[in-house]
Amino acid sequence: MMAMNSTAKNFVGQNLRGKSFKRQDLSGSDFSGADLSGANFTGATLIGANFSKAETGVQKRWLAFQLVISFFLSAWTGFLAAYTGVWVTLFLTFNITSIRIATFIAIIIIFAIVRQGFTAKAFGKMALALALALVLVSYALLLLSGTNPLVLLAVAVVAVAVVAVVAFSVVILSGTLVLSWEGAFVGWLGGALSGGFSGAMVGLLGGARSSDSALVGAAVGAVGTMLLSVYAALRTLKGDPKFDIFLKFIVGFASIGGTSFRGADLTKANFTKAYLKSSDFRNSRKQITNLTRIIWNQAKELDRSRLGTSILANPEVRELLVIGKPNQSKSYEGLNLRGANLDGVYLKEVNFKRAILNEASFRNANLESANLTEAQAIGTDFTGAEFTGACLEGWSYDHTTKLDDID
Repeated sequence: MMAMNSTAKNFVGQNLRGKSFKRQDLSGSDFSGADLSGANFTGATLIGANFSKAETGVQKRWLAFQLVISFFLSAWTGFLAAYTGVWVTLFLTFNITSIRIATFIAIIIIFAIVRQGFTAKAFGKMALALALALVLVSYALLLLSGTNPLVLLAVAVVAVAVVAVVAFSVVILSGTLVLSWEGAFVGWLGGALSGGFSGAMVGLLGGARSSDSALVGAAVGAVGTMLLSVYAALRTLKGDPKFDIFLKFIVGFASIGGTSFRGADLTKANFTKAYLKSSDFRNSRKQITNLTRIIWNQAKELDRSRLGTSILANPEVRELLVIGKPNQSKSYEGLNLRGANLDGVYLKEVNFKRAILNEASFRNANLESANLTEAQAIGTDFTGAEFTGACLEGWSYDHTTKLDDID
């Protein structure tokens, strides 16, 4: 698509869907209220640009593509879950002891996922608990019934396979939630129907002793996966850190074809009340994205954007910059607030001990009784700030630190 003329500065309220502004100098341009879905600002110079109340996101054709991919992936994982359920059903119909073991292991897995989420630490604890449970149950069963240890090993392997399938299903089905509620419904419907039907067919064609066994296995596999997916999706969208790995995957998937600010210079840009879903603020291959002193006041859906390694990736920092009002006596000790814009924010008694405040802006901010012990404030602008009672012991500053008209 042909790039637009860089001399045009006024884009207020315009429809700029899919437009390319790559590497253009648009400093001071006004994009307030504009529709920027799918627009490309990669490598652009946008110093002081106004994006207040602008809307970013994905164009309809890309959204349709994402929904189609979500449907097929959901259907495929639903099939795998149902197939695994049928396989377990067929295997366990021969041994009531094995059914009890599998039930016990399944309870441990579900409890671990609900309690710990999907983290490396959680899976480590889950594996340890399963191994210990398997050893204890195996020993007890060998003493009481002489059950073949190979049977128990096979059940354990199947249980691990179920966990893997369910985990992948949760990622995909959670992704549809971020796209839209309609997408979530399509994904769940596709996964459940295809999983249940194909799972039942696999069981019947496999020579099951009873068609009921196959149907039960398919139903348990598909419905169980769907319910666990709903739970994980809700926890993910609420920002539960235990499901953070899913949120990163989902946001990345939902940002395909979204608005790109990669490698752009957004110094002092204004995103007040902007709707920023499915935007990409990561560094480009050629240069970093400059997010110094941007105004994020009341920006919406910023957590649904790809934020890379910037300070916005920290939920606490993001909340402070968007809401502009920390909780009473809130502590930001040791956090990275480099280049943050906190002009005029009420920060009385806030703890910034050992925080990185380099190049940040606190113009006319209230820092009364704030703790700035050992904080880094090189190049920071405190013009007109209230410092009464603030603790500045051991803080780092130099000639670039602005302390004009402070109280």
